Amino acid sequence: MFGIPIRKSAAAFATLLLFTAGCGQAEPSRDPVATARPPVPAAGPEKAATVITVFSDYRCGHCRAFHTTLEHYRRDNPGVRIVYRDWPVLGRESVEAARWAIASNFQDRHADFNAALMTAPQRMSRSDLLVAARTADLDLDRLNQDLFAKASDIDAILQSNDALARSYGLQGTPGIVIGDIIVPGAIDRATLDQVIARAGKQSAQPNRS
Repeated sequence: MFGIPIRKSAAAFATLLLFTAGCGQAEPSRDPVATARPPVPAAGPEKAATVITVFSDYRCGHCRAFHTTLEHYRRDNPGVRIVYRDWPVLGRESVEAARWAIASNFQDRHADFNAALMTAPQRMSRSDLLVAARTADLDLDRLNQDLFAKASDIDAILQSNDALARSYGLQGTPGIVIGDIIVPGAIDRATLDQVIARAGKQSAQPNRS
């Protein structure tokens, strides 16, 4: 299932907390290669108390809806860290868009390009990508060079994103990981606030193991 609809009720919120640490081999509270090389695109302080990892596809409508929610949250909470894990599950155009997005990070232009792609036409044709790149003020010559010269690095990031998403049990986009909580689908701002508060309470609990 790709793009799970936004849920708003309290009962629906309970169903969002379907996965917690222990359901997979990964550690949701520690995104394992968020600061590795090659760098996975991220924004916000590296030592932030709250880290939100988002698995998304630029052609996914629900990913776009959640992107708007997430940007509003980030504007109100500049100390949060967002890790952007491209997971192109909707076809060849999605893969190409993801590759361009990761390549833009080598120019330190990912934030602007990510925003441009999230508002570009969902078909993600080459012309759509070029328009978004110009909107984000990317150096197109540098972008083409990086897409070629750093292809193996980009492939490694996409492969690790796919493996990590599957280790969390995700079946489609968007997928959201906050602390020990894994949310399989888009959520609205009120629910995002609830999930972050729940994750904070869990991290504050003493380790009884």
